[in-house]
This record gives sequence, structure tokens and C-alpha cells, in this order.
Amino acid sequence: MKSVKTLLKRPYNWIVIAFCVIFVVLFIFTFFNAKFYDTPIGQITQINNTSTTHISDEHHNKDTKHKTQLHIKILNGKFEGKTANISHEYTESQADSEAFSKNNKVLLHIDKDLNDAYITEKKRDSLVVAITGIFLLTVLLVGKKIGLQSILSLALNTLVVLLAIYIHNQSPNISLFGLMSVGIFISTTLTLLLVTGWQWRTLITILSTLVGTFLCVGMSQLIIQLTGGTGLKFETMSFLTLPPKEVFLASVMIGTLGAVMDVAITIASGMAEILRRTPDISMKRWALAGRNIGQDIMGTMTNILLFSYLSGSLPMLLIYLKNANTITYTISMNWSLEISRAITGGIGIVLTIPITILLMQLWFRLRGVRS
Repeated sequence: MKSVKTLLKRPYNWIVIAFCVIFVVLFIFTFFNAKFYDTPIGQITQINNTSTTHISDEHHNKDTKHKTQLHIKILNGKFEGKTANISHEYTESQADSEAFSKNNKVLLHIDKDLNDAYITEKKRDSLVVAITGIFLLTVLLVGKKIGLQSILSLALNTLVVLLAIYIHNQSPNISLFGLMSVGIFISTTLTLLLVTGWQWRTLITILSTLVGTFLCVGMSQLIIQLTGGTGLKFETMSFLTLPPKEVFLASVMIGTLGAVMDVAITIASGMAEILRRTPDISMKRWALAGRNIGQDIMGTMTNILLFSYLSGSLPMLLIYLKNANTITYTISMNWSLEISRAITGGIGIVLTIPITILLMQLWFRLRGVRS
């Protein structure tokens, strides 16, 4: 009992408890919130399989097509309580269709009569709330106070990026790249102030992050300008009505920022801790320690960046290969921009290491620390 009372006296524990309560309430609410939707929602009560056909295309890709009859109970709107019978076809690979199970809740499109109804997609708010809640709870439990600050910075960063996109949509004459540049500056400053607080190394981390990010983006812009963008498949940006180079550079800047910031804060924090524990260390040995830290994380951070970019295009890559496209054509059409972003981000990571070390040295020389 004493341990429970001690835990409840800590403000942070109350925050975790409050979050858990909110998360559970929201999760339960998603099962009964159909009446709050304007879109008709139905629950599948019965599935009858009417036929099964084995199919094959010209490239000998085999699949199985199922035709089903779904009995769906309407949960909201003017048809609430009634049952709709909807024909649904899907393939087992689910490449261009989706399979449903009994008790799934689905979003429907209904014109004037239930006979015209069809399914648009699954109702996934319960899954979204569950995954988001588990992620945030894990960050809070592992990161404690820093975890809470990280969640706040994540929310602020998301708002900054969305605000930049919104402003550009409202005023297309304003450069998206310029808006993202301002957003990156604000996002970097707020994130590092929230995560590390106002310390001397916070300023160094902010400067090295911004310099490393804009330097590698500037190099990318210069190379694209000199080469005319040869080799970059801008045409793979489907349905894009904006200048592709501007959008590409904005995406490079956003993607590079996270990795560069991680490298900058790791080196700055490591060097600060080394100096605190061994204040009589020489400047040369101190810089060497920072370089060793940078070398240890350089490879892993570059790999993380590469895998993050490539993973999103993996489904399309497999579809291209399944349809008898060559490996070179498949990679050029699906991974051209992703590999370019990853390489550019890798350059930013490498450049940030000496930039951070030099700024740390400069700061302490200005404070009169001996070399």
C-alpha cells in the first residue's frame, strides 16, 4: 500500500494513468461511434461464398477469385437497422480487392436504395487508436519525462508540416520549398528545446542540424541543376501538378532532418559528457572522441534511412517483377527517387559529424578552454 501511495504522489504517474484511461475510453468508443459518422456504416453479419475460380494472367501469375454475398446490418443513417445484401468479389492475393470477415464494420456508399449500396473500405478507427495508443504508452513508460516531451515535439512537428502544406494549398504562389524551409527551422528548434532543454549544447545541436540539412539539400539542388535531373524519374510522382524538383527537394529536406538531428544530438551529448567526466582532456583527444562516436553511428543511421525509404515501395517493386519487368527497369521506376533521397540523407549524416565537432570546439575555445 505504501508503494502505491508513493507512486500516486508523483505527477508523472498521474499523467500515465490519465493517458491509459483516455486510451481505453477512446478504444471502447470506436466500437459504438457509428452514429457520429455521416458516412453509412454497416456490420457484416453473414458471408456466403457463391463461387471460386482459379485464374492466371499472361505472365502465368496464378490467383484465386472468390464471389461472395455479404449480409450487412446498417448501423446509422436513414437505413439504420435494415439489412443490405451486397455482392463482393475479391482475389486471395488481395492485390486489387479486399477480403472481409464476419463482424467486420465497413464504410458504405448508398445512393437512394439499399440495392445500390457498395463497400468503400473497412472501418479502421479501432485499429488506429490501438496502435497509436500502444506507441504513445510505450514512449511514456520508457522515456518518462523525455518521452512526454518527445510526444509533444512529434505533435508540433506534424502540425508545422501540415501547416506549411495548407498554406501552400491556399496560396500556390508561395514556394512549397520555402515554406518547408521555415517549417524545418521552427521544427528543429522546438524539438531540441523540448527534448534537451535550454543548454549550451542545445544551441550547437540546432546549428549543426540546420547547417547539415541545408548543406546536403543545397548540394542536391546544385547537382540537379548541373545535370538537369538526368536519372531521376520525376514521372513516377503520379498525378503531381506541382514542380517535381521542388517537391523532391522538400521531401529530401524533411527525410534528412530526422537522421541529421539524431547524429548531431548524439555527438553533442557524447562530447559534453566526456568533457564533464574528464575536464582536463585535450582538444585533440576530445575531437577524436567525437569522431569515433560519429563513425559508430554513421553506418547504422545511413542504413535506417535507406531501409525507411525503400520499404514503402516494396509492394510496387514486387508487382513490377511479377509482371515480367526487368530488375533494372523495376528499380529505376520504383526506387530511383528513394535511393536518391537515401544517398542525399547519407551525405547529410556524414557532413553533420565534422560540423558538430567543429562547432563544439569553437564554442569551448570562445569560452576560454585550453587546447
